[in-house]
Amino acid sequence: MPNERNSYEGFLANLPAERLVEIVKVWDTVRQNIPAGYSEHADTKFLTFKAGDEIYVALANQKNYISLYLMCAYLSPELRTKLETSGKRLKMGKSCINFTKADEMPLDVIGEIVATYDVESYLAQVRQPSPKESIKRA
Repeated sequence: MPNERNSYEGFLANLPAERLVEIVKVWDTVRQNIPAGYSEHADTKFLTFKAGDEIYVALANQKNYISLYLMCAYLSPELRTKLETSGKRLKMGKSCINFTKADEMPLDVIGEIVATYDVESYLAQVRQPSPKESIKRA
């Protein structure tokens, strides 16, 4: 029997009421658009979709905000540009978007980004050596 704390329902049960609706709205967008083959995981801090051991999308409830991690946007400048030109004013890091309300997020664009890579394509992209690694090998 799976550990209730390490399930989607367990993750939601530990959220403050004001965050629950916001997280469900964003994670439902991710769930509706994730290509087949990714596996969903939950623990006390994160919801994730993974390709094997590689995180593709993650969501975390932080102290002052919620963070959505889009690893594919970190790998692809084109996908990051989609976020930056979405018309929403986003608080972004390299691969994350910090928010307090789901309405702050361009959910349609997030859905498109999540749907971009099937598992095989994502793993091929992640496992490519970076330009810096290629220079070191030469």
